[in-house]
Amino acid sequence: MAITFNFEIDKKKNSKGHYAIFIRITENRKHKKIKTTIELESLSHWQKKGQRISKKEPNYISWNNTLDKEMEKVKQTYRELKDEGKASTASTIINAIKKEDKTFNFISYAEEYAERTFAAGNYRTATKYVTFINKLKLYVNRVSPNDVLKLPKKKDELKTYMSKLKGQLLFTDITLSFLNKFKTYLQSLPNSKDAELTLQQNTISKIFDNFASIYKKGVWELEAEGLNIKSNPFENFKCETIDTNKEKLTENEIKLIERLPLEKDSLIWHCRNYFLFAYYCAGMRAGDLIQLRGINITSDKRLIYRMDKTSTQKNIKLFEPALNILSHYMDIEQPTTNYIFPLLDNNAIYAKAISWEDKEKLPADIKKNLMQQVNSKNSLINKYLKQIADLAGINKKLSMHIARHSFANIARQKNANVYDICNALGHSDIKTTESYLSKFDYQSQDQTMAMVFDSSKEDSSKEELIRLIQNMKADEIESLIKQAKR
Repeated sequence: MAITFNFEIDKKKNSKGHYAIFIRITENRKHKKIKTTIELESLSHWQKKGQRISKKEPNYISWNNTLDKEMEKVKQTYRELKDEGKASTASTIINAIKKEDKTFNFISYAEEYAERTFAAGNYRTATKYVTFINKLKLYVNRVSPNDVLKLPKKKDELKTYMSKLKGQLLFTDITLSFLNKFKTYLQSLPNSKDAELTLQQNTISKIFDNFASIYKKGVWELEAEGLNIKSNPFENFKCETIDTNKEKLTENEIKLIERLPLEKDSLIWHCRNYFLFAYYCAGMRAGDLIQLRGINITSDKRLIYRMDKTSTQKNIKLFEPALNILSHYMDIEQPTTNYIFPLLDNNAIYAKAISWEDKEKLPADIKKNLMQQVNSKNSLINKYLKQIADLAGINKKLSMHIARHSFANIARQKNANVYDICNALGHSDIKTTESYLSKFDYQSQDQTMAMVFDSSKEDSSKEELIRLIQNMKADEIESLIKQAKR
């Protein structure tokens, strides 16, 4: 049974926009492929006859060497299987290599898992994973914080740069000491929004959340194949988050925004409508508002939709302020499948997926395009909300998400039931709501402090008592004194 080994380039671009090179194992004229670590930006950089990377690729020498090493690894695995008397078929060779790669190369596993996540349609999660992996590759490749400032700013150029950072990190290299050193490195990295600042603590904490998540999934897969990682370094590792100020508006500030004299149908007028509608709909997230369709409005004036972030279905009664806004954008009595607000293209490919279930079935690249459009529109709205805050004289950083904070805070101030607030926000756990509200709850604290320190409260109480007594009749005062002596 003859087995041959050759290189083959995939003629279709992958999620990174590159062309992956595979090792093709041929057995009885049947082919199986295993991916190498090399990807090319252009098909013209590959010489099919010589099975080499051409000089058009600046890294052609080192990358050809890498391909040679990876081909030799495949052939060596084949020889070892034969020597051990095991079945040395194309499938057993590939399984043995994949098993070894998972055991030793965490970065390769993490990148492959991020691609799987993207292919499954979880674009947001995949993006978070890629952000973490890039930071890890910078550390493993010893890219200094100063050199990080010199990285390409354009997304495509940055993606190309990161793809060339290979780096080797074994699962067994990930120890408590490694995690602490990586944390120290992250604490020295410049902030992308302001190079004079470093990464925020909560950003670093999220990076480690993603690190731990992929590590845990990798260990599970290894254990399923009979390979055990003895200890979990994340059990004793700490990277705490810090409480941040959750900006929110008061009811009076909401009214200031409502009363602003803005030109009808102007972009800033629309953006005010989006913010207020989100507030009137229990702090709806921007991504959900942008994707709302006419059929989400029922005949009994309710809004029913599934939240993009958690997949939870929301069912909200629409009150007059929300209905007034809707009347500018749709015929409430005759809803259609079109998007309600003029933000997304009704003729785009993604627009054909009308239901949440259909949207989940969209190909990864189409779903990515949809999410990019949503993010772009959210940024545009937030840009105009800053102007609205200035015009209203509100010295706060206004954004769509603040509609959510504002609803929760105002509902709490009006003594709404925590359980009802939980349902309105779409939280899956009431503890999440309690934690969320605790960031706003200074009112009861202020009242307690006033009882201890604010003498004016005592004086005003005495003055009120004197005023009441002065307005009482003599027999009423006498009766009151007798009651006090009892």
